[in-house]
This record gives sequence, C-alpha cells and structure tokens, in this order.
Amino acid sequence: MKNLITLLSLLLLISCATAPDQNQAIITDINDFQSYLDSDRDALVATLKSKTAPLKLDIEQDSTRIVQMSRLAGLNNQLYDLTGDISYLEKAVSLRENVLKRTAIKPESARRSLAQMYIKQHRFKEADSLMKNEVANEKQDHLVKFDIAMELGNYVEAEELLNTLRNLNDYNYLIRAAKWNDYKGNLDDTIRLMEKAMELAEESGSENLMLWSYSNIADYYGHHGDLALSYKYYLKTLELDPQNDYALKGISWIAYSNDDDTALATQIINKLQSRHHIPDYNLILSEYVSYQNDEKKALELRESFLKETNKPAYRGMYNTYRIENLLAGTEAQQKSGLELAIIEVENRATPETYDLLGYAYLVNKMPVIALENHKQFVQNKTFEPVAQLHLAQIFKENKLVDVAQPIKNELLEARYELGPVTYKEVEQI
Repeated sequence: MKNLITLLSLLLLISCATAPDQNQAIITDINDFQSYLDSDRDALVATLKSKTAPLKLDIEQDSTRIVQMSRLAGLNNQLYDLTGDISYLEKAVSLRENVLKRTAIKPESARRSLAQMYIKQHRFKEADSLMKNEVANEKQDHLVKFDIAMELGNYVEAEELLNTLRNLNDYNYLIRAAKWNDYKGNLDDTIRLMEKAMELAEESGSENLMLWSYSNIADYYGHHGDLALSYKYYLKTLELDPQNDYALKGISWIAYSNDDDTALATQIINKLQSRHHIPDYNLILSEYVSYQNDEKKALELRESFLKETNKPAYRGMYNTYRIENLLAGTEAQQKSGLELAIIEVENRATPETYDLLGYAYLVNKMPVIALENHKQFVQNKTFEPVAQLHLAQIFKENKLVDVAQPIKNELLEARYELGPVTYKEVEQI
C-alpha cells in the first residue's frame, strides 16, 4: 500500500509539471495544433488570385466599375492577410481610393472603407481627415471615428463618441468599451465586456464575429494571467479558422514565456514565417535566440527586420518596433531611434508613443528630459508593462530609486507579458 501511495504521488507530481521558476502549469501541447501548423494555404491563395483576374479585366475595360473595384480591393486585402505580401495591401488601398473618387452618390460607405484601410496602414491622420465631417450614418461613422481617436490619443473625443454608442446589447459597442477600459487599466471590466461580446457573437452565429472575439479575448486572458483560458481561446480561433496565424503566434508566446519551451515556440514561428511573409517574425525569433544567449543571431534577425521595414511600402506600420530595435543598436542607430520617436509622436500622440520618446531620450543619455516627458505624458496614463518598465528605469537613472521600487515590485508579477529577456531588465532596476 505504501508503494502504491508513493507511485500515485509521483504520478500526480508529473501530471502537475510546472514551467521553470513559475507556479503556472505547462500549457501548450503540439498535438492540439499540429494540424493547423501543417495546413497548406497555397490552394486558398490560388483560389483568391483566380477570382481577381475577371475583376481586373472588367476594370481595364471600364474604369468606372466601382462595384468590381470594391470586390477586387477586398480580395487584395484577403491576400495580404494570408500571405503578408505588402503589395497586396497597397493595391487594396489604391483601389479603395479610386472607388471613393468615382462614387458620386452617397460616398459614405466608400469613405468609411478607405478610412479603415488607412488605419491598417497606420495612416491615422489621413483616416481622421477623411472622416472628420462624415455624418451620413451616425452609428457606423462614430464606430470608425472612435477607432481613429483611440489610435491618435484623442481620448476625450473617444470617450464622447463611446457614450453616444452606449448599448450593452450591441457587439460593436461592447468591443470598443472593452478597448476603452483596457486603456484605462481596468482589465477586469475589459474581460467582462469582451465575454459579453463573445456571447452575442456566438448567439449571432457569425463566424467573423466569433473569430474576432476568440482571438481578442485570448489576448486579454493572457494579460490577466489566465493562460489556460488564453490557450483555450487561441485553439477555438483555430477551430474556426485553421489559417489563423495570429492565434498560432499567441500560442508560440505561451510556449516560450510560460512553458520555457523555446524549441516549440521557435518551431511555430519558423512555420508561420515560411507561409506568411511579414517582418514581425524576425523580431520574435530574435527574442527567442537572445534568451538562448545567441546574441550574434539575435542581432542578425533585428538587422533583417530593420532592413525590410525600411522599405517605403511599409510606411509607418512598423515605426514603434523600429524605434525599439534602433534603440538597442549602435550609437548612430540610437540617434535615429530618437529622431523616429519624435516623428511617431507627431503622427499619433499616445502615452505609448510618448513612452518610446522618453525611453529614446534615456538611451541617448538625456535622462532629465526623459523624466520630464514621462511625468507629463506617460505616468498614470498607460499601464502597459513595457511603459512601466521604462518609467522605472528613468526614475532609477535620475536617482529616484525609492520611486522606482514600487513599480519594479509590480513588474515582478508581469514575467509572462514581458517575456524572460525583458524580465531580466526588471530584475536589474
């Protein structure tokens, strides 16, 4: 009997294996998502491309065919999402611009569609200008205007717009109210609102709404530390959309940051990179190899990212990531990072962009200016862990260690969000 009890105890310990240095159980299992990694999208891409051919021909024969232009824009947008080829996004935007130019009667829908494409390209001021005087469909217009206001850091306007939309039984209101509460640092309310939105999405039977709900609530659960739920909803996203690379990227981060399974995390990203050609993956891989102490490879990956995103086609889509990586580089790159941070604040003055600006001042050996910046534009205005880390580092550099310490204590609970590499910076404060 004693031997049986010992064996059962051992089995219990094995089944409750935990990630190193954490109380969180190991969560990811490749058997849960191997089929999604192995899925081939070539046939889907080929089908979409085949649908573009007749539309292109129609437009060539008659350049006023705005219905065909709209459809072609939609297909190019889908092709961009599937392949990561930036040229498809450029084509989609160009087509939307032409649709708006040629829409003489009731152009409101065309204007909203173009504004949403500008948001995707991070052309927020252009989107704002486009929607400024739009009042034809008040609710639809206000939804887009809210999205733009949040991106630009116009929070008074965003709150006013949100109040006009208030309806706890409306999906579009709920997801924006969730975003607003996330900005305010009210994560419990954010999740409550997203759970309500998810219920409405499931009741509606809309696959698109369910996909958006599952992938976003997975993110929020991760921020909240509910990693098993986060993983569950990434998997539910993949059940609906086996081609959903965003969900697989989220699972990769869980494998890396929680499970300490860098091999699995890397395997996922390598597969995504082979079929979805966006620059982001090199940054993720650079973090993974840095964690494995291969700084030479990490530098190569960061340089590859910087080279790719410097192409004009990407516009300002990757500015924030470029700033972070330039600041981690040579002295000349750090100076370029500061210059780009100033530009990015001009593009959209949010607490997050001001955080990058202040951190750029710190890296460029201007700690007093960094402190002034963060006190005015960042402190108590964003609760993102990276911004809090920079705030603590700036306090420390200005010999305000006692002020930095409480921030450090809170950040010690944010290992998952920050990741093991950045977490080391917290420990050094």
